[in-house]
Amino acid sequence: MNREMRKKERQASQQAVKEMLLRGTEGTLSMHGDDGYPYGLPVNYIYFHDAIYIHTLNQGYKIDALKANPKVCFSIIVRSEIIPRLYTARYESIVATGDAEFVENESERKQVMEAFVSRFSPGLEEGGAKFIKASLGRTAIVKIRIREIKGRTFRYDAAVEKARS
Repeated sequence: MNREMRKKERQASQQAVKEMLLRGTEGTLSMHGDDGYPYGLPVNYIYFHDAIYIHTLNQGYKIDALKANPKVCFSIIVRSEIIPRLYTARYESIVATGDAEFVENESERKQVMEAFVSRFSPGLEEGGAKFIKASLGRTAIVKIRIREIKGRTFRYDAAVEKARS
């Protein structure tokens, strides 16, 4: 699928993409849905051990769709700021494609959930451990093995603004 970005000057370096992945908190998981229609769902995620992880209830449409076809796209808007007077926006975004797999190893499942607690509930690790113990049995952990990832940035500084006016 390796398509070239049209505006190459906006493509982020791989190091910048990793930094954006670590700053982001939500993304849209897109997968193959019923009757040939795509299915996209906003979710929280973590970037952990060079993969994107989500957690969800272990049943439902998302689970069925991922079992039927594990090929996914994951998009993240890390930052976006509309600049009305200039008819544009500053932004940082990521699009990743990959293969989703269900994490079955109990040690890895627990590590991932602990990483979620550390990321989204810092300072509440003790309560998080209790929550993980109570909910892990009904939780699916989905790991997206990234096949391709690209980041786009447009910071729109004063020089660009002057050139446009």
